[in-house]
Amino acid sequence: MIFVDTTEWVAAIDASDELHEDGKAVVEALVKGKLPLAVTTDFVLGETMTLLKKRGAKPNKIVETIQRILSSPRVNLLFVDAMLFKASLASFARYARLSFTDAATLAAMSHLKIRAIYSHDTDFDMQGIVRKESP
Repeated sequence: MIFVDTTEWVAAIDASDELHEDGKAVVEALVKGKLPLAVTTDFVLGETMTLLKKRGAKPNKIVETIQRILSSPRVNLLFVDAMLFKASLASFARYARLSFTDAATLAAMSHLKIRAIYSHDTDFDMQGIVRKESP
C-alpha cells in the first residue's frame, strides 16, 4: 500500500497547479493498477477540498471529484478515529514542522505500516519514509 497526500490530490485535480502533471500521473498510474492500492485519510481529503475551494473551484465540482476518489476500488479511506487522533497528537508534538493533518498522516502510515507516500511536501522527508512525487 501507498499513502496519497493532499499535495498529490490537489495537483491532480487543479489543472493550473504547477505540479499538475505529477499529480495527474500518480492518479492515472493508481487507476491503471501500476501503483499499489492507495490509502488516504478523511483529514487529507478535507484539506484537499479546502485548498481547492480557496483556489476558486466550485464546491459542487469539488464534491463530485472527491466522490469519484471515494468510489475507486484502488483508494481506501481511513477515518482518523480516537486512537489515531491521540497518535497524531504525539507526532504533532514531536515534529514541529508538521501540520496536524500531516501528523495524522504520519500516524496513519505508522498504524498501517506504510512506508511510501506520494507527496510534494518535503516535511515527509524523514527516516523510515520513502517520499515520491511521481510514479
